[in-house]
Amino acid sequence: MKVAFLGNHTVGLVALKTLHQIAEVVAVVAHPADPEDGVRYASVYDWAMQQSLPVYRGKPSDAGIVRLLADAHPDLLWVTDYRYLLPTSLWQATPLGAINLHPSLLPAYRGRAPLNWALIHGETEVGLTAHYITEAMDAGDIVAQVRIPVGPDDDIGMVLDALMPHYAALPRQIVSSIEAGTLSRRPQDHALATSFPRRTPDDGRISWQASARAVHNLVRAVTAPYPGAFSFLGDTPVHVWRTQVSTRQPDVGTQPGTIVLVDAEGPHVACGPSDNPGAIVLRHVTMAGATVDAGTWQVGAHLS
Repeated sequence: MKVAFLGNHTVGLVALKTLHQIAEVVAVVAHPADPEDGVRYASVYDWAMQQSLPVYRGKPSDAGIVRLLADAHPDLLWVTDYRYLLPTSLWQATPLGAINLHPSLLPAYRGRAPLNWALIHGETEVGLTAHYITEAMDAGDIVAQVRIPVGPDDDIGMVLDALMPHYAALPRQIVSSIEAGTLSRRPQDHALATSFPRRTPDDGRISWQASARAVHNLVRAVTAPYPGAFSFLGDTPVHVWRTQVSTRQPDVGTQPGTIVLVDAEGPHVACGPSDNPGAIVLRHVTMAGATVDAGTWQVGAHLS
């Protein structure tokens, strides 16, 4: 089977390496050049070059990509973490269509940053879905789906680690089923679909008016390898990487963002409405790139 791959990031490279083992990869399309490519995450482009595979960086509308795929004559397009929607002409010209790996339990969490949004919303289960590409985003028939449980304190790094092996297993399973003629597909129930927008680093700012559980969910959703949640102590940025919900109940009327206790665990910060406040413990905090020790904090200081 001839496969053309479009993808990016470490997860994309995991899928591409598997496809290279089990099929004939005839073309690779990677994202446009990015200074973080090959530095913060593994590079699809660099690996394809090392393997002497035909590779092109760019967007799907680029003439170079259209020409590369036309010359390659793939049987199947495989997409993993390629952020651009494919023109209908690309996947309709491929005999077996196009399959995408999307890190959610479709039809829930279509669109961008599905794992981050799922943790923000306190989901207890996430997943990885293989589906056919159609004109609508993440709306095509499902061919395989893996479910992963998520604990109340699991963070995005843990979730990514749990999903990573499936970026290799699903391509192997699906290509084998296609070749055997046994691949089944089921339509999505569009009435159950949800979708959310892309996220930016600025979306990581903590609102101390939110409940302690909501703040905790934000922190674990955007911690490393993402830019992290943040607040300010005066004019100084404070990056929060790990928290836990405190058993401390601040006094009614306590202003959200106020440090109400400092102990060996760290500072306990008031959260939620002042008439029914909760608190969260900041377990790992950095300022100017350096870890802040628990003893540095002062009761009564205010984060905003």
